[in-house]
Amino acid sequence: MTQIFKETTDKDNYTRVAQLTDVQAAGSLLVHREKHTIVLFYSDNKVYAIDNRCPHMGFPLQGSTCKDGIVTCPWHYARFDIASGGTFDSWADDVPAFPVEIRDGEIWVNLALPVNPHTHHLQRLEDGLEQNISLVIAKSTIALLDIGVNPAEPFQIGLKFGISYNKTGWSTGLTIHTCMINLLPYLDEEDKPRALFHGLSAVANDSAGAPPLFVVQPLPNSTVDFATLKSWFCQFIEVRDSEAAQRCLVSAIRSRANLEQVADMLFSSATDHRYLDIGHTLDFINKALEALDVVGWQAAESVLPSLVSGLVNASRMEESNSWRYPVDLVAILESAFEQLPTVLNAGKSQRGTWSNSEQLIPILLGEDPQAIADSLLNGSNAILLDRTLILS
Repeated sequence: MTQIFKETTDKDNYTRVAQLTDVQAAGSLLVHREKHTIVLFYSDNKVYAIDNRCPHMGFPLQGSTCKDGIVTCPWHYARFDIASGGTFDSWADDVPAFPVEIRDGEIWVNLALPVNPHTHHLQRLEDGLEQNISLVIAKSTIALLDIGVNPAEPFQIGLKFGISYNKTGWSTGLTIHTCMINLLPYLDEEDKPRALFHGLSAVANDSAGAPPLFVVQPLPNSTVDFATLKSWFCQFIEVRDSEAAQRCLVSAIRSRANLEQVADMLFSSATDHRYLDIGHTLDFINKALEALDVVGWQAAESVLPSLVSGLVNASRMEESNSWRYPVDLVAILESAFEQLPTVLNAGKSQRGTWSNSEQLIPILLGEDPQAIADSLLNGSNAILLDRTLILS
């Protein structure tokens, strides 16, 4: 954790707060000046001044023990360096410490703001993500939005952390994180910090104890065309070669392939098999691309490689027993997809004429997969199938 409280040299901010003898006699003394509540400590023949509010839960520090230069809060035992205000407990946060001067037996304290709030709360957000401390994440999120920070800024910090510190790649945490930033414009002001917190907290939970992800470099001085890179990428995904697939993806992005091309590259590999990981893989690709809508395409080279591990390691449902027995769903799907070009062509000529919902709906909601496929492929329902594919 980085200590970012800094002393100021602005003499105009010094204010007389107490007599030296009073602090010497009491050991600690509470004073109020210019909307500040400050506790003065006398230790080792010196006077120290820190904010009276413990940054952990806001309880007063007056009455804390001060020994060997360490102040210990009596409420939850958070410990602070009395000189700098720096904490020894990451869950507590640093406490503002104010420069002190002794002038003719009087104590003068510099009340200039000892910290940049924006810098401090961003650092605390990173501390909370690193240590997976939900209270720190919540407090920093609320504080950042209170001072007018664009929610995209803490979102980007969470995104960068999530893709950097999870070798298994994009998962539920980053997906929740992206869902929450998408939801933010539709929420009341009081609910926005809550949504952002839940996304950031989900990222921290996913990354807790996980090794970092090191993204491979693109092919050197590559002049390979996009179509070839896409073909290689799908081939490497098929044989579960994560490193080679990553290099193809990064090379495509570095070669200035646009969003549509890279999206096609990712979705093509995700649809080479039926229903990867019960649909999660496709959802993860969607959310990664939506995250780039927030932070910008310039982050694609660091964000999108996090999807490769999920594509490589995904369960391919045609390989599972539940999709083969007692009904061979894969065979039904393979046959249906072979018929699609003919069915879609027939459906185009029937647009606006379909009215067979009463007979079709019970079949779609039923449990006979062959009947479902047949009903959608039937000529009278071709218009529905065509329209469904267009909408999707």
